[in-house]
Amino acid sequence: MTYKLKSLLAVGGLTAALLATSPAFADKWNMPVRSNERNYFTRNIMQFADEVKKATDNKLEIVIHPEDSLTKQPEVKRAVQTGQVQIGEYLMSIHSNENAIFGVDSVPFMASDAKENHKLMVAARPFIESLLKAQGIRLLFVVPWPANSFYTGKEIHSTSDFKGVKFRAFNPVTGRLAELMGAIPVTVQQSEVPQAFSTGVIQAMITSPATGVDTQAWDFVKYFYEVKAMAPWNIVIVNERIFSRLDKKTQDAILAASKTAETRGWELAASETGKLIDTLKSKGMDVRQPSPELMTELKKIGAQLIQEWTKSAGANGEKIMQQYHKN
Repeated sequence: MTYKLKSLLAVGGLTAALLATSPAFADKWNMPVRSNERNYFTRNIMQFADEVKKATDNKLEIVIHPEDSLTKQPEVKRAVQTGQVQIGEYLMSIHSNENAIFGVDSVPFMASDAKENHKLMVAARPFIESLLKAQGIRLLFVVPWPANSFYTGKEIHSTSDFKGVKFRAFNPVTGRLAELMGAIPVTVQQSEVPQAFSTGVIQAMITSPATGVDTQAWDFVKYFYEVKAMAPWNIVIVNERIFSRLDKKTQDAILAASKTAETRGWELAASETGKLIDTLKSKGMDVRQPSPELMTELKKIGAQLIQEWTKSAGANGEKIMQQYHKN
């Protein structure tokens, strides 16, 4: 081998080594997320991204795109599945028409507090993971919203007060809830809520204190009735094919950061709820407890919705319910 050839090979090898370790050749993933940077979901995900970047020595950077700025919520799952984006966060229940299991978190009065909600998540998770895996998607972590309650422009004493009211539905089961109360369901995504109220497209909604703060609900409704119907989940998913191409150290870093983010997210949901309700009060909203009559009627509707969900979810729905109700 000539000296010249040896020199070229040496230079080529050095260049290749430098390029392999250069930040310019680090993986960069785009991640659409549901809410703005102030929301605890997004803050949690930003911390998750920082932890992944640090644990991989800057080899993987996750770029956060909040508030549907990159991909609309109903399209996030498909975008991850096809590899249009590598990773994403979305409200799981918006896909419950695809499979009822994806709506287990949003059945009103199925899980009445944070402890029961977490127990439901543990029972349902294997089935959710299986559904996603069959579509080439890996579930990374699950975080709940604060309990969802009513926002209205008028006083509500019973479900009859919702008759004819245009009611925001963000998934099939909230649409069904509206129907059973005599309201008119209208599908409106979170980012469209202020405009929908201001133009009269909707007149009431059921959602979390977090969404109420994010959308500045005090600008268009007066009353918040704390019925605590359900606490839906946002899930973070990754394209399985893209994930599988990563080296084991990077995979392990993502999975470890995901586990931490899930624990942190559930803690944040619990600690943030009171602060968010206080914000609604400080902005002039009338925060009220529901009347006994309203709660009795809602629990009756809830029992019907639970029965309908279990039937629509089939054998797996029965298994989830059996596991959920174990001790």
